[in-house]
Amino acid sequence: MILQTGATCPPRPHPLAPSPRSGEGENNLPKSFFFSISRPPSPLRGEGPRVRPRSAGRPSHQRSHWILLALLAVLASLPLQAAPPVTTASVLAEFDRLAVQPLWPNFAPGKTPLEIYDGERTILVRHPSPPPEFKKEGDLWVVPGRHPSVKANTSIELGGVQTATLEIDPRPARDARHWASIVIHETFHVFQRERHPAWSGNEAELFLYPMEDAGPLAVRRLETEAFRRALAVKEPKEAVCWTRRALDERRDRFAKLPAGAVGYERGTELNEGLANFVENLSLGKTQGPDLPASEYAAGDVRSRAYSIGFAQAALLDRFDPTWRQKLETGQATSLDEMLARAVAGKPATACGFKPEEIAAASEHAKADVLGLAQTRHESREAFLGRSGWKLEITTAKPFMPQGFDPLNVSLVAKGEILHRRFVKLGNDDSTLEVLGREALTQAAGEHPLFNGIREIQVTGLPAEPKVTQEGDFVVIAADGVTARLKGAKVEKALKVTVP
Repeated sequence: MILQTGATCPPRPHPLAPSPRSGEGENNLPKSFFFSISRPPSPLRGEGPRVRPRSAGRPSHQRSHWILLALLAVLASLPLQAAPPVTTASVLAEFDRLAVQPLWPNFAPGKTPLEIYDGERTILVRHPSPPPEFKKEGDLWVVPGRHPSVKANTSIELGGVQTATLEIDPRPARDARHWASIVIHETFHVFQRERHPAWSGNEAELFLYPMEDAGPLAVRRLETEAFRRALAVKEPKEAVCWTRRALDERRDRFAKLPAGAVGYERGTELNEGLANFVENLSLGKTQGPDLPASEYAAGDVRSRAYSIGFAQAALLDRFDPTWRQKLETGQATSLDEMLARAVAGKPATACGFKPEEIAAASEHAKADVLGLAQTRHESREAFLGRSGWKLEITTAKPFMPQGFDPLNVSLVAKGEILHRRFVKLGNDDSTLEVLGREALTQAAGEHPLFNGIREIQVTGLPAEPKVTQEGDFVVIAADGVTARLKGAKVEKALKVTVP
């Protein structure tokens, strides 16, 4: 998901950031630049005496076992029939089959404009106003390569029209049906933007969320476990009891959190949780998510909302089949409030957590909070210590965020955010973007991001950034980095200062 900060509601990220490439090219680098190139040593080859096993005296039944194993090894080495490659055409065919299902009131995914990058071309489908660089090919509009508007699987405004975007990644072994369900997810975001702009969390709150407080985290662990048990049990009365227990734990936890954090969770559950629900519903998965027994990491607030929103939607399907229409017509503002009404007055068995379960949740939460601090420190140190070229850009006129991936960010120190996949910044004069690699931003104000950025660093670049002058602008191009900075001064150590 990429959040465009000018958008009404944040779109949705999906694939994890690709691993940054290690430094390359040790020769002819000027010592005055920031760089430290190192390569791992070559792996050692095995050494030692050669031993040839003897077969004398082996019983006949053992020989048959060896023959069977040899045959199995030969069969395993035979090439398997390759799965058909995933193409835009195959994804669209599967999408058209999924899109005709009654997934949500008034939701018509088959009418939503799409933008798909298949690794070679960017293709527009059903788009009423394609940008001029796209050329018509049959019913489609095509441009070679990746169009700059494609950052991830998300929803954007393109040509003045809300558009769902998909980036087909050939690396995971996923079929066209899987990618089609992702398109369902993103078209639902377009639907949300147009009909329910309030179904979203304020992303500024993510960076202020009290992840370091073990008290609410311990209660969150119990809440998630209660939801997990409610989804797992088949007996209705037991499911009602565990649903109520989850909502009771949530009520206690929300009382310990700032109002902004509560609003963020509820809004993100509506935004991402419902999109996740509709995506899985299109595949016939109605039982809800597989919530992990170990719960989620202390900092996984946003990714947890994907699953907990889905879980509440699945339970609502079970207890109130009319809930989708009620939510669509504005009869509720949060999933947990709807769920509380749905189970009110229903018969239930007795259920609850044992004292040792409550104690274990508390102890694990304390340990996880300590681990979160350590992880943040190690992530920051690893970023700063990465071998390769380093680019540091500072500005007296703060850059404002224009886009970032909220599933791939973490606060690693006061005012410092590590962007693991994507960030785009700019002011009235300059813009810069980092895509597919990590960047560290330093806040210019009280908020770590939304009061502006005064410094950004990129480390581990495999080659020297290319710096050119275009009139009043300094243009910087490097692996995954582009910048256009007005009136910038470039120092010898590739430290860029923008007035």
